[in-house]
Amino acid sequence: MNLLEAYGKRLSLADRVHAKTHNGEHLTESKKILIAKCLENTQRFMNEAFDMSSGTQRSDMGLFTKFSLNLVNVALNG
Repeated sequence: MNLLEAYGKRLSLADRVHAKTHNGEHLTESKKILIAKCLENTQRFMNEAFDMSSGTQRSDMGLFTKFSLNLVNVALNG
């Protein structure tokens, strides 16, 4: 699975928000790839950080990772 497929739902949301705030203009493919790569890097970083943290419950990771990915998605489309 490539990056655009892996983060397709988030990219679709980002594209809709971008179009709404930029007079119907959609994200370019290069911007979608950039956002997907940033999301992948964030996900990888979060997984590594939680793996190294012995005091953090794995169940806590899911919600925080989802929040972090949402935050990155919003920040890159602002």
